[in-house]
Amino acid sequence: MEKVAAYGDVQKLSRVFGVSRSGYYAYLKRKRIDRDAKAKKQVFQVYQRYEGKYGYRLLQLFLWQDQGIWMNHKKVFRLMQAHGIQSRIRRKRRFGSTCAAAERVSKNRLKRDFTAEKPNQKWVTDITQYRVGERWVYLSAI
Repeated sequence: MEKVAAYGDVQKLSRVFGVSRSGYYAYLKRKRIDRDAKAKKQVFQVYQRYEGKYGYRLLQLFLWQDQGIWMNHKKVFRLMQAHGIQSRIRRKRRFGSTCAAAERVSKNRLKRDFTAEKPNQKWVTDITQYRVGERWVYLSAI
């Protein structure tokens, strides 16, 4: 438990800081009470219910949807920090197949040696796609 100063020390310190002696003792009493105990429990329950997938913004919404409790997002964030919990980082999903793209790419035979002794010995090409309106336009540079 916290060490309380002697009566004379408290009286001197209260005069220096401009607070009453009873205010100091009320502060000590208040300090032991966790006002957010119920809110911490509610946030932790919602966090566990959704298996830790979501961060403070979605937990705030799920508190409102599931339990009808409106809590400021900053408070949810603070309570999550107090619990030491955070959302799990999920891997980004990749769309498309890599094997089909690997088949279309030809081998690098020039190996960045673009000098040629005669014209038409070495040709290089690249294709770029642009979206124009609702259509794709392809540009092939040779």
